[in-house]
Amino acid sequence: MKRRPPSQVAVREHLLRGIPDNLMKFSFRLMNSTHKFGEEHASEAPAYLRHLLHRLRALSSLQVREFRAGKEKSMRAHRHHWHETTESQGFPRLSGEWDGHEAWQLQLSANKHGRVHGILVDEVFYIVWLDPEHRLYQ
Repeated sequence: MKRRPPSQVAVREHLLRGIPDNLMKFSFRLMNSTHKFGEEHASEAPAYLRHLLHRLRALSSLQVREFRAGKEKSMRAHRHHWHETTESQGFPRLSGEWDGHEAWQLQLSANKHGRVHGILVDEVFYIVWLDPEHRLYQ
C-alpha cells in the first residue's frame, strides 16, 4: 500500500472526522526574547504563562475571519502600525521571507498580563514577542 505524505493524511483525517481545519492555530517557531520582550519580563511568570495558555486555547476555537473582525472584544486584537510603537522597524530579527505579512497583537486579559505580538499568515498566528508589560505602545 502506497503511503500518503503526512500533510495529505492530516487534511484527510480532519475531513473524515469532521474536525474543523480552518480555526486559528498558534506557533512559537518565530518567538524570540529581547531586552524588552519575553516571558522573563513578567513579574509573575507562572501566572502570565497560565493566562497565555488559557487565552491561546480560547482563541483556537475562532475562525480567522472572526479573529480579524475582533469577534471577542476582550482580546483587543488589531494590526500593528509600527510608526505608532516603540519599535518602528517592526520585528528586526526575522528573515526576509516574513516581510510583508501582517503583524498583529492580542491581549491576554484586561491590561493585567500584557500583549502577544506576532505575524498572521493564513490561519496561523506566529508568536514573535511576549509583552507582559505592554511595552510596545509605551
